[in-house]
Amino acid sequence: MLRNAYKKFWVPVMGRLISSLIPLLEGKPPVKTPTYDIDGDKKSNKD
Repeated sequence: MLRNAYKKFWVPVMGRLISSLIPLLEGKPPVKTPTYDIDGDKKSNKD
């Protein structure tokens, strides 16, 4: 139950909140957007 809550709620919500602070902290927007893929399910094989 806690694992699902972490994966489905905590990571996306807190990740988006923190990513909105990136330009404020670094002074520029990130080059690559965050993925919020904590399990690696959506990894693309670019090899």
